[in-house]
Amino acid sequence: MSYLAWIDFDPDERRRAQTLIDLFKQPEARDELGLGTVRDGLADLLFPGTSTIQTRLRYMLFIPWIYLQAQCRKATQAERTVIARDLEFELSEALLRGGETVDVIGRLAGRSLKRLPSSVYWAGLHTLGIRALPGTQATFLSYGPESLKDHDLKLWASNFPKPPGDLFDQAAFALSREEGDFLRDRIASKARPSLLNELARKGKSYAEDWPWQVSEDTMSDANRAILRHAERFSGVMYGASLLYNLLLALRAAERPNAKKHADAPTLVEDYRSRLEDWKAELEHLALSEWDLDDLFSLIGKTSHDLTKASRDFIRGWVSIARNGSVQLEANDLAIELLKQREHGLKRMKARLLHDAPLERWSGASGDARLDFRWGIASNYLRELADAC
Repeated sequence: MSYLAWIDFDPDERRRAQTLIDLFKQPEARDELGLGTVRDGLADLLFPGTSTIQTRLRYMLFIPWIYLQAQCRKATQAERTVIARDLEFELSEALLRGGETVDVIGRLAGRSLKRLPSSVYWAGLHTLGIRALPGTQATFLSYGPESLKDHDLKLWASNFPKPPGDLFDQAAFALSREEGDFLRDRIASKARPSLLNELARKGKSYAEDWPWQVSEDTMSDANRAILRHAERFSGVMYGASLLYNLLLALRAAERPNAKKHADAPTLVEDYRSRLEDWKAELEHLALSEWDLDDLFSLIGKTSHDLTKASRDFIRGWVSIARNGSVQLEANDLAIELLKQREHGLKRMKARLLHDAPLERWSGASGDARLDFRWGIASNYLRELADAC
């Protein structure tokens, strides 16, 4: 069994580690092959301030309203922390009373919830300039009533919408026009070059399954280029994930002296079929024209560190994928590339090499296409459009 403990982490390190833990719970985010650096780098460029563990946009207002109320209290930092925590629970209960049945953080856990909404949205609040100062939640709760009166100390964005008077009686996720205008202004101010801003300005909803399917004449050339990188990366690395799972299914079906996966034969056929479908889609990606150096340069402009091992793995797989006629299941080069990659990431926990971790395989690990947070971003765009 593996354990992760908080050992001398500063608050920012603790937040990053908690985000990593939460990401492992997301269907797309089982990053078996170490693709997360490129995935998150492109997502940050396209949809800054978003996260796969966020749910609804109005939490970007709920959290500051709660913290402002706590900051107005004459109390110690520790007391304000308790006040803010209680208000977050009261908000969840008010949302349920208001008829919200999905997307309420803590809907099932109630007051035993460990990861509060404020923690989920804290980084995004700073990215979009809704909270004006960097710092931890504890730091913000150290500021009391006198700090709020200090005109030289700006904690929150100007022109912040006022909360409804019945916020903690009955609450809802629907944004008012004023709230929508404020959030669009924040996005335009702090994320101006992003696709999120370009689409938010349109005041439209988008039903496309993938961000690269969106057709807007006014989209910048820079964002078109990022989207083309995203489409190619999602498409080509999907094949690596499918082959990885096929190899696991074959191992799970064929081990003579170990526990076999009950559905392994069916899974083998499923992954074979999906790989054939994937190969048929490769021509559309025009991989021969793909400039990987440009992709890596883009990621280098973000806060994500792309290692040489990751670059080498991506180059190796793209080289294999460019020869679309290859039978991957029998391709020693492709198989060895995946084995080495997994071993480099997981050592003794590598499922392609060791039986014990293979026995814990569910039948699907990281086999979803990457959408670069389009799911949450398109939801936010719909909410903004509804607020117009």
